[in-house]
Amino acid sequence: MSIFFAFLIATSASAWNPFSSEEFTDVPLSKPELQKVKFNAGWAKDDDQTLIFEVSNGLRGPIQCSAANVELITGKSVGKVFVPKFAIPGQATRNASMQVVKGTMKAYALTCSCFKKKGEEACINPIAR
Repeated sequence: MSIFFAFLIATSASAWNPFSSEEFTDVPLSKPELQKVKFNAGWAKDDDQTLIFEVSNGLRGPIQCSAANVELITGKSVGKVFVPKFAIPGQATRNASMQVVKGTMKAYALTCSCFKKKGEEACINPIAR
């Protein structure tokens, strides 16, 4: 029985990597890339508690956003980590949200990145063949 558990531990330690034949890196968006991505934030008419982010990806390749930070007018900050990261395909728009009371926000920022193949500049989908 203990041999079986040893096999399970050894197998789980060497996890399957769908990108093993290629070298992809998750990198922050560059300034020119950020200029092609539009960010909006606001509240729905019937909900003063939930801040909605709208991210429109003007790039050809997909991006993903991992976190949002909001600076409040009181000087405090609130943040949310998106697990999993929310993906926005190229030329598409997606929404995300977090709890922020309407009228308390001073500024906001989203942390977004994309996958790039080593030596290339364009954002690409690492699972597309």
